Amino acid sequence: MSPEPPPGPRRRALIIATESYRDARYDRLPGTARDADELRAVLAAPGIGGFEVEVLRDPTLHAAAGGVARFFAEAGPEDTLLLHIAGHGVRNDKGRLFFAVEDTQPGELFHTALAAPDVAGEMESSAARRIVVLLDCCYAGAFDETPALMIASPFVPKPLGTAAGRMPRDGRGHVVIAAATSVQQAIEGNTGGIFTRCVVHGLATGAADLNGDGVVDTHELFLHVAERMRELGATASQQPTYTAHNVIGLLRVATRPGAEVPQVVEVPPARPAPPPVRGKSRGQWAQLAAPAAAALLFAGCAVQADSRVADGGCPAPARVRVAADPAGLAASRQLAEAFEDWVARGRHGCRTADLYVYPVPGATMADGLRTGWGTDENGRAYLAEVGPHPDLWLPGADSDLPPPGDDPIHTVRQVAETPIVLGVPARVKLPAGQRAEKSWPELFALARKAGGVVRADPADSAVALMATTKLYDDGTVGATTARDQIERPIEQAADAGRFPLDSETDLLCRQGRLRGRTSLVLTEQQLVRFNQGSSPCLEAVAAPGPQDRLIAYYPELTPKVAKSVVTLHWPLRVQSTRVQEVADWFARWLVQPDGRAELLRAGLRPTGIAIGAPLTGALGADPDWPFSRIAEPEPAAATRRKITASYEAARRAGRFLVALDASGSMDTVTADPTRTRWESALAAVERAAGRLGGRDRLGLMTFAGESVREVLPVAPRGARAPSQVRAAVAPVTPQGGTPLYAAIARGTDILRAGSGRDDLRALVVLTDGRDSSGRPPPAVSRSAGVRVFVIATGDVSCAGAKLDRLAAGTGGRCFDAGQDSPESVLTGMFRAVWG
Repeated sequence: MSPEPPPGPRRRALIIATESYRDARYDRLPGTARDADELRAVLAAPGIGGFEVEVLRDPTLHAAAGGVARFFAEAGPEDTLLLHIAGHGVRNDKGRLFFAVEDTQPGELFHTALAAPDVAGEMESSAARRIVVLLDCCYAGAFDETPALMIASPFVPKPLGTAAGRMPRDGRGHVVIAAATSVQQAIEGNTGGIFTRCVVHGLATGAADLNGDGVVDTHELFLHVAERMRELGATASQQPTYTAHNVIGLLRVATRPGAEVPQVVEVPPARPAPPPVRGKSRGQWAQLAAPAAAALLFAGCAVQADSRVADGGCPAPARVRVAADPAGLAASRQLAEAFEDWVARGRHGCRTADLYVYPVPGATMADGLRTGWGTDENGRAYLAEVGPHPDLWLPGADSDLPPPGDDPIHTVRQVAETPIVLGVPARVKLPAGQRAEKSWPELFALARKAGGVVRADPADSAVALMATTKLYDDGTVGATTARDQIERPIEQAADAGRFPLDSETDLLCRQGRLRGRTSLVLTEQQLVRFNQGSSPCLEAVAAPGPQDRLIAYYPELTPKVAKSVVTLHWPLRVQSTRVQEVADWFARWLVQPDGRAELLRAGLRPTGIAIGAPLTGALGADPDWPFSRIAEPEPAAATRRKITASYEAARRAGRFLVALDASGSMDTVTADPTRTRWESALAAVERAAGRLGGRDRLGLMTFAGESVREVLPVAPRGARAPSQVRAAVAPVTPQGGTPLYAAIARGTDILRAGSGRDDLRALVVLTDGRDSSGRPPPAVSRSAGVRVFVIATGDVSCAGAKLDRLAAGTGGRCFDAGQDSPESVLTGMFRAVWG
C-alpha cells in the first residue's frame, strides 16, 4: 500500500544519472554526473525551480526501478513531478527502449535494464496531475512514439495564439521532452550531454522564458533547447522531440531567475579521444561528419544487444532512414533486415548499419522533396508530420518519382519488376488456359460474372492507375462505357463485400477475412506474399487455405511495375557523410547477387537471376511470365494524366457527412499549445472540404450533451465549402457529454435517406470520448450502404473497441489519432476517404 502523501502541493524532482557501467561494452559517459549536479542546483534553487531534488548516481536496476516507483507512487494530485534520466539508451530488435544502469547486461535487457514502458506505466498510475519527463539518451523519442502527439524540432509552433492566451499558468498533464528522436543518437561532449547542458542554460539564465512573462513552461523550454542545440551544431544528426498527453494549460517548469542565479558556465563540446575498437584501427571506421563549428561524439547509445548478430565492442551503427511505399512496407523491411544481417556477417557480427523503414505514400514523398522536407503551402511540416529526412526511398512504382528538378534525389536504380495481375480466388475456377490469353477488359468481364472484381483507388494507387489504363483501353473508352462496364461493377463488388476504398493492402486484409469469390487487381508480388501468409494487416489474419489462395492471371499487355531504389543527399546539417555512404552501399547491394536473391525472396523479379521460389505455381504465380512476349512498361505521364481525368469523370460522386464531437473534452489543449482539439478538428475539416470534387456533396453535424444537430445539410459546396464549414460551427462551444452512438445512428439515417443510389455515402465521425448516453451502439445492418469512418482521439482508442468493429463492418475504418490529435492525422484520413 502506497504511503499517504503529505498535505499541500509539492514540487519534486528525481534525477537518474548513469555515468559508469560494470559491463565494458557500455562506454563510460564522462560529464553525466556533473550534468546531474548542475541540473540539481538549478531545479532546487528557490527562485528558479523550487523543487525537492533527489539524485541517483550510477544506480543499480533495483535502486533505479525502486526510486521511480516510489517517486510516482508517493505523489499527491496537486504535486508537480519532474523526472530526468541520463545515460545509455538501448533499443532491442523489437524497438523497445531501455535505460541502461550500472549493472545492465547487454544480452539481458529485460532483466537488467530499466524499461521505458515500465516508467511510462508508473507515470500513468501516479495521482500527480503535472508530470514532466526529460530524457537525455539515444533513441529517447522511442519513450512514446505516438505520431499524433510528437513534435520534432525545428518545425515547432510558437507558444502564441488563441488557446495560449487563455491557458492557466499552472496547467496539468504529462509532457516528455526527449534529446533525440526514436532513431537518433544523442550527443555527448567532454563536458556532458548537449541536451542537459541546454536545459540547464535555459533555466539558469532565464533564456527559456521566451515570452518574458517570468515563467518558463514546458513548451518554452523545448523551443529554447531545440534552438540552442541548433546553434551548437547538434541538430545535424539529433533533433529533440516534445510529446504532450492530456495537457490543459501550460506546465510551469521554473521561474525566471532574479538576482541570485547559480553560475553555470556552458562550454561548447569538444571531441574527446575516441576509444579503440577491438580488431580495428580508428581509421578503418567511417566517422560521422560534424559541423565545423563543433566536433561532436555520439554517446549515450548502445548496439541492439538482444540481436542475434550483435556483439560487444562494436561501433555505433549508421542510422539510415528509409521511406517506403506503404503497400510494400513489410517487404521493404524484409530487405532492410537482410542487408543489416549481410553487413554484420562481414563485420564480425557488428551491426554497423541500422535501417529504419517507415511508410510514406508516393504523392506525399514527391511533395516533401519539392519543399526540401520543410513546410508546404498548406502548412504541413514534413519532419513533424510525416517522418525524418529520408536517406533512401523505395517507391511503389517509377511513376511515383517526381520529374527531374532541383531536389535531393541523387541516384535512381531500377532493381526489379513485378507484373500487374488479376488475383482470382482458387474456388472461382476460371479456365486455367486463359491465365495469359485474354486482354484486361476480357478477363475483367469473366471475373466480374464469376464473383466480382475490386481495385484500389487510382487516385491513390499507381498499380490501380496502371491497370485502369488497360481497362480503359489506353484511353479510347468513353466516360459512359467506363462508368457502366468498369467503375459501377467495381463499386458494387466493393460495397457488397464491404471492401475498403484506398490501397491494395486494405483490399487484401479484407479478402483475408472474407474468403469469398471476389477477384483483386494487384501485383504479382502482393499476391504471392498474401498466399505465403505474410499479412500486411495490423491484426493477425491466417494464411489462406487452398480454396482461398489467389491465382495470378496475366492479361495480355499487362504493365510491369518497375521497382527502384532512390538515394537522397541532403546538406551535412541533416545527413552525415557516413549515412550517405551506407545508403549508397544498400543501393549497390540490391543489384549484387546477394541483394538480388533477397529481392526474389521478397516476391520481386530482379534482373540477372533465375526466377524460382516464391514465384511458383504453389503460391499462385507463373515463373514463365512474360511468356516470350515483350513486357509492357509503365504508362507515360501524359497517358496517366489522361486516364486520371477519365476516371474522375467515370467514378461515382460522393456524399460525405462529417460528425464533429462538440463535448466539453474537445476543449482540451493539444500538443500544439496554440490549439484545442476542437480547433484542430475544425481546421482539418475546413482544409479537407477544399478537396471536394465538383460532383461531391458535403454536410456537417455536431453532437454534445443530449443533442445531435445537422448544422450544414448534405449538398454541393464548391469553392465556398471551407468558409461554409467555419460559419456553420461559429456559434458552437464545446461542452457537455458525448452522445456518440446517437450521432452515428442519426448520420447513417441522413445519408441513407438522401438521393443518389450510386453515390458513395460516408459518415466521418471525429470524437475524443466514449458514448455517455448509455444506449447500445447501432447495429451494422442499420448502416447498410453507408461507410463509417471514425477518428478516435483523446481518451478513446480503436483497439478492441466497438467503434473499430462498427467501422470495419461497414467497409470503413477506425483511425487512432492519439491523446491530442494533430491536424495532419485528420487531413490524412480525409484525403484517403475522398481522394
